[in-house]
Amino acid sequence: MTPFGRGIMRILGFPLLALVSLSFALSTTGSKLLVVLDPSINKEDYSIFFDDLIGRNFAIDFRTANDPHLSLFNYGERVYDHVILTLPPTQKALGPNLLARPLLEFMSNGGNVLVMLNPKGHPLGSVREFARELDMHLPFRDTKLVDHFHFDAETSPDRHDTVSLDPATSIVASHFLPKATSKKIVYSGSAFAIGNNELLYPILRASDTAYVYDSAEEMLSSDSPFVSGTQAYLVSGIQARNNARAVIVASSSMLSNEAFSAANSANRELAASITRWTFQEFGVIKLTSVTHRLVNSAEQNPEIYRVKQNITYEAEISEWINDKWVPFIANDVQLEFTMLDPYYRLTLTPVGPKGDSELYATTFQAPDQHGMFTFHLNYKREGLSYVQDKRTVTLRHFGHNEFLRSFEIPNAYPYITSLVAVVVAWVIFTVLWVFSGADKVPEKKTK
Repeated sequence: MTPFGRGIMRILGFPLLALVSLSFALSTTGSKLLVVLDPSINKEDYSIFFDDLIGRNFAIDFRTANDPHLSLFNYGERVYDHVILTLPPTQKALGPNLLARPLLEFMSNGGNVLVMLNPKGHPLGSVREFARELDMHLPFRDTKLVDHFHFDAETSPDRHDTVSLDPATSIVASHFLPKATSKKIVYSGSAFAIGNNELLYPILRASDTAYVYDSAEEMLSSDSPFVSGTQAYLVSGIQARNNARAVIVASSSMLSNEAFSAANSANRELAASITRWTFQEFGVIKLTSVTHRLVNSAEQNPEIYRVKQNITYEAEISEWINDKWVPFIANDVQLEFTMLDPYYRLTLTPVGPKGDSELYATTFQAPDQHGMFTFHLNYKREGLSYVQDKRTVTLRHFGHNEFLRSFEIPNAYPYITSLVAVVVAWVIFTVLWVFSGADKVPEKKTK
């Protein structure tokens, strides 16, 4: 092939490869993945983790934190769909494009972030600030998680800082590992605390007997540990209101080849679940269609209804499983018909599949109150992407020619009867008054 031909193939090859990866991507948001990996970290120590990502058709771009050409945006658009930050043990700061503000802006534009803290170092200031914005509070320098009752006797027989966790009690999030598995989660590193943000999604926590201590001041920190028991979280995520996701792993060693290859280890399965949720490969639902109409009417989504009319509301919801959309079935999808406050809160009934969606419907009578009303579907469940839809309609009162006649109202019959009785009685009284005179007075005879 000529140099010109090779140049053309090189130019066309990258877009074609991108299109192929996108067409087979398992993530609903894309396959472009940035991995920030410092040269001091041996990529081969995490080869199984990265190979699993490549096997799921992610196009990985490995960069260093101080790469001058590294940027998350190009002309205001996201360059990547997902970011993995693997923090080095000695790095003092990340590049200017990986500070807290650019990462938050990346999430605001729909990107997903996975942060892997180094087990031997301490969180960088920018990462600590980023985590604080997510209501996660990272540990201090040189802290370790220990558990004197659940530890790995082979790797830490004395210090008990390599803990062995039972998935049945440690995994908070559902659908991450089978609860009945006999495997254990091997962990070595620190732990962090989380706040009360309603958007948080805790995934993995320590056991009741674990605590985080300062290895430099063991005697002092054991009395007042940074965090202890089930308040010590090893993995926790958050889902923003725009459905962008971020997850912080307190120790990257949990995702290393050594942890994956340990005897009876469930780390590889857990790592796959963590990345699949973070990169929106599962736990993703969407609203495909919403319609409202009068009962027995073909007109959809009218702007005006009348009080006391019967209205049918229908919604179609799909769920992303593996690589396709399938019907999403639940029994807790609700509709609110609101003005200032909800007038109605109705549970939508699953009707059946409609293509790749599940059809939900309900029928109700509009309240006897005219004004501006809103159909509000707000489905937010832990671990699932948020579904929300608002549609405003006008509810008018009866027109002058739409009121029921008196004879059509059963409760009006007593009043109609009394009125008819009064009229009949008046007529009879009038006839009797007119045609019945006084008795004839006899004439007086005179002599």
